[in-house]
Amino acid sequence: MLFAQLLVLLLVVFPTWCLLPEDDSSCYHQCFHQPADACPAPESTCRCRQLPNCKRAAVCCNVNKFTLTEGLGCGNISADGQVEALHIRNATLDMLNLTQPVWRRLRYMTITDGQINSVVGEFAKHTIVSCLNLSSNRIQTFEQRSLVNLFNLSLLDLSHNNLSDVPRFKKEGTITLDMSGNPFMLCSSLMDTLKRTEIRFNNENFTFCLSSSKNFQWFKSIDRLPLSQVITLFELEENCIDNCTCEPYRLEFVVGKPPTFSVAVNCSGEKLLSLPTPLPPYTIYLNVTNNNITSLRELSAPSYQYLRYLYADNNQISSIQPLEGTKFMSNFVALSLRNNKIKTFETYLLSNIKFYRTTNVRHINLGLNKLHCDCKTAKEFKTWLLTKLDHFPDYEEIQCEDMDAKITELDQTKLCQSKQDWTDYIYYIITAEVLLLVGLIAKVSYDYWVFKTAGYLPWPASKMPKLPCDWLCE
Repeated sequence: MLFAQLLVLLLVVFPTWCLLPEDDSSCYHQCFHQPADACPAPESTCRCRQLPNCKRAAVCCNVNKFTLTEGLGCGNISADGQVEALHIRNATLDMLNLTQPVWRRLRYMTITDGQINSVVGEFAKHTIVSCLNLSSNRIQTFEQRSLVNLFNLSLLDLSHNNLSDVPRFKKEGTITLDMSGNPFMLCSSLMDTLKRTEIRFNNENFTFCLSSSKNFQWFKSIDRLPLSQVITLFELEENCIDNCTCEPYRLEFVVGKPPTFSVAVNCSGEKLLSLPTPLPPYTIYLNVTNNNITSLRELSAPSYQYLRYLYADNNQISSIQPLEGTKFMSNFVALSLRNNKIKTFETYLLSNIKFYRTTNVRHINLGLNKLHCDCKTAKEFKTWLLTKLDHFPDYEEIQCEDMDAKITELDQTKLCQSKQDWTDYIYYIITAEVLLLVGLIAKVSYDYWVFKTAGYLPWPASKMPKLPCDWLCE
């Protein structure tokens, strides 16, 4: 019974012991990395050697294309396949060829601190490499399929090279990736890599990319972006509103805070019945044209607090009253409500807009809305609109529903004629009545004074017939 337990223990532990070094902390720190003093002696004719203190591990140093091939042979590294961890230091190679059979048997492959122009070929199928470190080699390019057969790959270190693109590797599973120190790395390539697999980045704070590629032209004010911004952008696209597209609009700089980008959301032509909510954080631009939206009430929602540009043309919006009291009305740069169902524009609401409050020139598009035109429209809205034509690019397309006329061409004398006659003449009538009353009081007072002093009534009071109430005065 005891023998059987020992046998099971050996079967479980022995393979693990075979794969791990005696001194795990010194041999397998950062995948597999050896210091310069682990190299063969300078006078040694073989530039590779197996490490006595690390099981199945070897190191090669100061090699070129020919001495590397010799060293792998004389160091018994490629002969029996017993070496599973290899570090090559200071290799000078025009091309690193990955098709060599020796790489297939490695679990830990590290080539650092050398001069390698490009990586060619591809790892053979069923290669068991799980950790690949090619850092600090000035590598410029990888062939397209160089790393696609590394299905066990869990750590890939390509830091401190001259790469502009992340090479392709397996699509499934978690990968720890280090792309720091590549000065020509394109943000678009990092974005594509994030879409392919689950990535964890080492040295994220030291990883930057160039934003000059076509897909990143929206960053006008900065050439190099931190990786954190690219990851945030990727998460933005992944978590956007259903049936909408979310893109960065521009970088926002606030003193004392890291730069953040504002967001543009496009939900045009999606048969929406209301404004989308909630918007992604820092949404500054929203396009909801060609939908069936009937109201603007969602503009008061907290997620709309940063909105500056709203394009809601070709909808069923019937009123602008929900804009009252919103942050959008105080901060907007562009508002477009063309071709909606708006019949009346509340002049009191529009007159509160501070068109010259900001450095941005504010624009409002209201064309193709058929307004109900009456005297109030001609007096108030037309008069106000004529003073703000610079801010209404399509003012000539704001027309009346009940007549073929532009708002800017309405004639007050026609629309306000009946009301104007009544109000003007009523004042004349009241004035005449007041004057007659004053004259009547003055005449009666005069007649009374003559009667008391002279004893007779002047004309025409003396000619007036007596009334039944005259006895009160006698």
